[in-house]
Amino acid sequence: MYRLLIVDRNEDVCESIRYLLDWRQYDISGILTASSYGDAVNGIVDVQPHIALVDVELGEHWGYELAENMRDMGVKTVFCMMSGREDFQYVRKSMRAGARDYLLKPINTKELRAFLERTIVRDLHGTIPERTLSQPEVDPVLQLEYSQLSRITVKIILIVKSNYRHSQSLTSIADTLNMSSKYIGRIFLRDTGIKFSEYLTAYRMIQARRLIENTQEKISVVASMVGYSQLNNFYVHFKNYYHISPSALRRFGETEAVPPLPAGPGIEDAEALAEETSKLIQ
Repeated sequence: MYRLLIVDRNEDVCESIRYLLDWRQYDISGILTASSYGDAVNGIVDVQPHIALVDVELGEHWGYELAENMRDMGVKTVFCMMSGREDFQYVRKSMRAGARDYLLKPINTKELRAFLERTIVRDLHGTIPERTLSQPEVDPVLQLEYSQLSRITVKIILIVKSNYRHSQSLTSIADTLNMSSKYIGRIFLRDTGIKFSEYLTAYRMIQARRLIENTQEKISVVASMVGYSQLNNFYVHFKNYYHISPSALRRFGETEAVPPLPAGPGIEDAEALAEETSKLIQ
């Protein structure tokens, strides 16, 4: 049987999460809540919860500080940070503190279930009754379940998802994880079969298509929203990935005739072509 701690300054949030799932399905019988950093420390020391869902902002303290301090004390609790803001700095500090995941509030039950299942199987070495298993999370680029990937690769993907709108590199992510960029690059390539730069481009393309099909934002705005400062680079990458231009896709609207293509060497070709195109128009 597992014990769970929920930490949020807003007691109503704690209570709403308490009733968000039927926790007994996951053999979670003891649920403790705390609304301050001090109460959380006392609860962890007294109860030794297996899992803790912790708000990033805890007044004068931070949730990732709690995770880091407990880790330094040798506490084995598995932490998941929660926040109402998709802030890369929060994600970065949470990962450095050893948090296993970062969920946005209001909490999505599917994402929460996926976190619980990964934690129980991979961290607590338990099992999940088949009847309670949720649909496995499948990465939109790789078309693989996250459970098939290493922890390092999952962390890299989490950072990409939270910060794809801004400049990213394997070096900056390695700094976040306190690891060698060459090492995590090899792990990522081994797990996924593609380079980090290919994954980042593909993920941005998927998000761009979603924005083009579901919003009326200008293509230039969409490009900026998915991390492109150079519009011509965005056009080249998009057409290489989908075999159709962003403008043509919008004219067609939602169509089944334009399936996403798997990320692969073609993305690298697009980067070279974009660089050459940029030189020509300068």
